[in-house]
Amino acid sequence: MGSTHKRPGSPATKPAATENGSKSSANWATIRNVTLRQWLYLPRLFSRREGMRILIVGGLALVALGVLGTRLIVRITVMRPAVSGTLREGIIREPRFINPVFASNDADRDIASLVFSKLIRYDPRGEAAMDLAEKVETSADGRTYTVHLRRGIKWHDGENFSADDVIFTVKTIQDPEYKSPLRQNWQGVAVEKIDDFTLRFVLRQTYAPFLENLSLGIIPEHLWRKIPRGTAVLSDLNLKPVGTGPYAFNKLTRRVDGSIISVSLTRNKNYYLEGPFIKEVIFSVYDSDAELVASYRRNEIDSLFLTSAESAGELKPLDVKLFRLSLPKIFAVFLNPGANPPLGRKAVRQALMSAVEREAIIANAAGDGGILVNSAIPPGTFGFNPDINPPKYDLAYAQKLLKDDGWKEGKGDGVLERSEGRAKNRKTEKLEIRLVTSDSPELAKTAELIAGMWRALGVKTEVKIMPINDLESSVIRPRAYEALLFGEVLGHDPDPFAFWHTSQLKDPGLNIALYSNRAVDSLLEGARSTSEPSLREAKYREFQRLVASDSGAIFLYSPNAYYAIRKNVQGVVLDAVTLPDERFNGINSWYVGTGRKLK
Repeated sequence: MGSTHKRPGSPATKPAATENGSKSSANWATIRNVTLRQWLYLPRLFSRREGMRILIVGGLALVALGVLGTRLIVRITVMRPAVSGTLREGIIREPRFINPVFASNDADRDIASLVFSKLIRYDPRGEAAMDLAEKVETSADGRTYTVHLRRGIKWHDGENFSADDVIFTVKTIQDPEYKSPLRQNWQGVAVEKIDDFTLRFVLRQTYAPFLENLSLGIIPEHLWRKIPRGTAVLSDLNLKPVGTGPYAFNKLTRRVDGSIISVSLTRNKNYYLEGPFIKEVIFSVYDSDAELVASYRRNEIDSLFLTSAESAGELKPLDVKLFRLSLPKIFAVFLNPGANPPLGRKAVRQALMSAVEREAIIANAAGDGGILVNSAIPPGTFGFNPDINPPKYDLAYAQKLLKDDGWKEGKGDGVLERSEGRAKNRKTEKLEIRLVTSDSPELAKTAELIAGMWRALGVKTEVKIMPINDLESSVIRPRAYEALLFGEVLGHDPDPFAFWHTSQLKDPGLNIALYSNRAVDSLLEGARSTSEPSLREAKYREFQRLVASDSGAIFLYSPNAYYAIRKNVQGVVLDAVTLPDERFNGINSWYVGTGRKLK
């Protein structure tokens, strides 16, 4: 009865536990002391069948661990654009002013759009979006715009961005000594600083399209204020710019003769929006669409903007994404009575128009790259007037118009002429026209087609093809042309004031039609000063009716443009592009490589 029973967990069991622990430690010590030679000998202890079983089980275990690990990584991460790669963009014409204040050609605007940020920008779908501005408030009367700027933005040289830069940019544009092509858009606008990140624009009168004015690249006051007005266009900053955009200037490459071969930009690591993801963008300069296409075939460039449907068609079989862009642009023949008096006669203008077979021009020169246009605002654009009767191709009618106006065939040369006066005061003039255009293949071909149609009418026609830079500087700006085949580009808001108002007849105005009509002036002024869409639309429609009635220009077609880019470049969205440089408005989201990041 004095005996006791042992229970689990009692002190009597502890010696056994201590003995097992000692054995375990001894086993680990033995394993650690096994040499490499002994480990290599281990497989010989098993039969071949046992070894295969162990190998298979081990392999399956590793595969299972890999699958589980991969699933875990996929679950907790997501594929996102990675910073990598280079985009090589081909452009036509070398840049002159990579500066939004002075930009005068597409190359200038293309590169400037990557270097300089704007107060607002239009996203790839054509919607207004905030950029440097964080918020824009408009007063009830439409005359005051208060802009709140983002904070913490830096220029590419490290200096801070503020309202002072915006005010300096606007006042520079308004100053006639700088001769900015944007000056007309900013007349009657006062700008005042509220604080470092808030400013106010006050308009002398309501200007409905003003919001589009805020799509303006801003230049750095701390650099440009040091440069005298008279030498501003000569500054190195025009070709080695400093901005706040997604890409910063890197280097410029020139030929021996000084002409620019390429411009290299690098990603702005301190960009205030998403991205950019492409490390470098290189713009290489070419002379024509044909050279651009050939360069793409040689894999020298990755992307290119084309105005020729024929050139775009050559790219379709290649490794390319091809975007067809419907731009609010009009090609027309603009006549100058000051250089050739017969062109001031309405009968002559109407006859020249009726002798032009526009359908043949689109089929033979523009390919599938255009639609017929009958007025100063193209189809699909706000204010377009669909009720204007299209001019019909009717050679017999054109000949009758000229005959009724007193034009007769001259002696032996088949050229029409007209005489006025009697005896010594008798004056005879021939119907001869010099038609000038740019060396764009599409426009050059169009000009030759028109010349042939006019010759069939009895009009002696000479065609002159010129490089675009020479055409703009020596022909268009001084209005030194008789007939000019050229294009007009409207904006997101199709304000045609600059192209048709009497105040724009002389350079830097853009009234290349040399058209003047007080009723039209009043309509254009009225459309600018009302914010009511229905009233603006009515004024634009009446404006088009009057211009068409006066045969203000020989309207031809609205062209399509094309943007080609290699398929490996992702994130490109071009649903609504109004101006060629707007294809880059979403470039900070483009990418060529991806990587996994935690969700």
